[in-house]
Amino acid sequence: MALKNKGEFVQFLIDEKALRFGEFTLKSGLKSPFFINLGDIASGKALDYIGKALAQTIKESFGDVDSLYGPPYKGISLVTATAMAFYQNYGKIVNTFYSRKEVKVHGEAGVFVGKLPQKEERVLVIDDVLTTGGTKVEAIQQTEKTFGVKIAGVVISVDRRTKNADAGLGNYPLVSIINLTDIIEYLYSINDSNARLIENYYEEKYFE
Repeated sequence: MALKNKGEFVQFLIDEKALRFGEFTLKSGLKSPFFINLGDIASGKALDYIGKALAQTIKESFGDVDSLYGPPYKGISLVTATAMAFYQNYGKIVNTFYSRKEVKVHGEAGVFVGKLPQKEERVLVIDDVLTTGGTKVEAIQQTEKTFGVKIAGVVISVDRRTKNADAGLGNYPLVSIINLTDIIEYLYSINDSNARLIENYYEEKYFE
């Protein structure tokens, strides 16, 4: 099943309670009128949907890919769902790997787990939400240094940056299924009063 439009994905996040409205304190300490938690995408049906949405986004933005890297922890389920969608929808075998936050010293020792990439492979990083790209850059640099690959880009489910915020990814291409303007437009289309709050947040007026 193809992702028909951006609003469909926003409603999916609302239905799964992965997008919630209220007043939340972010990791940065800033207040936000909404919170996005892709950890709430946990059923087989929901993971199937988001995997297909990510696979479609990758095909449209990057074409073919050989390997997907999922940063811990939410990126792990996302790369798994996306690889399955690639096979189901496009007949393409895409490998996945992820890293641990702690180095394992027994069994399959090390940081990385999965089908580890070769230098010639086209590798993408898949993650849940982008507010700033700092943690993604760390993951990219660690992966490139370890395997001698060049990361082709970063694909995320939701870009929640405000209007003037830099992605913090340097020259690495970034694409997302949706961003804040998509959420705002959809909420206005269904006459949801939260649209104005998120628009103020996006325009950097929410904190004034």
